[in-house]
Amino acid sequence: MVDNRRVDKTKEVFSKEYDKLDHYASILENKDASSEDVLQAFKSLIKDYESLLSDAVKITRIGDVSQYKLLKAKEKIEDLNTKLVESERNVRELNTILMFYIKATDK
Repeated sequence: MVDNRRVDKTKEVFSKEYDKLDHYASILENKDASSEDVLQAFKSLIKDYESLLSDAVKITRIGDVSQYKLLKAKEKIEDLNTKLVESERNVRELNTILMFYIKATDK
């Protein structure tokens, strides 16, 4: 059921592109289309393809930048986690020393 909603949303988001695809396919299937109509459709198809390719390149760049930022954040989290573990160990050692000190001064 979730997949159907996802497909419906995809068709909604890319409705212009699906309409263009249907338009170009109908011209190709039309036996009465003149060579000028086919040539014009082909030129429009190339223009639309260039636009989609440009969008894909932008999306890829954004994805690469986001991935880099996420990897840097992960490294920082791992570094901070290591420091936290070390700090916890130091606190336990200090607590042990404090307990020995308290026992020694109680006498």
